Amino acid sequence: MGHYCRICKSIRLNEAFSGKGHKIHVCKECKQIPKEKREAIEQEDEIFGFMKQSHISGRNVERLKKLASSGNPRIKELAEVVLEVARIKPYKKRRLKVLARERRDLLQKLKETGLIYAHHY
Repeated sequence: MGHYCRICKSIRLNEAFSGKGHKIHVCKECKQIPKEKREAIEQEDEIFGFMKQSHISGRNVERLKKLASSGNPRIKELAEVVLEVARIKPYKKRRLKVLARERRDLLQKLKETGLIYAHHY
């Protein structure tokens, strides 16, 4: 039975993880990726996770504000879009319907960034 790597999203053998890699769920290969790139991957996954939740809470909004001030333009864009969604409709139920009716521009941004796909999981 292997372990799941958060970065490459695959199940790898036990030997593919170092001692600290087991704890943080990052394999040896992904551990060699530059830290900035690894953090960007993790932050993007975190933002997509916010869209999957049934409610984007106040704590999530605070975290999104921090991510919106990121130096990485992709992370900044994703965080700003999800932050705007959280302001308009923090609950998942009928979120897309409300956005389609009231904020078509924001719905279009969700499509362009791929965040709309995270909404359905």
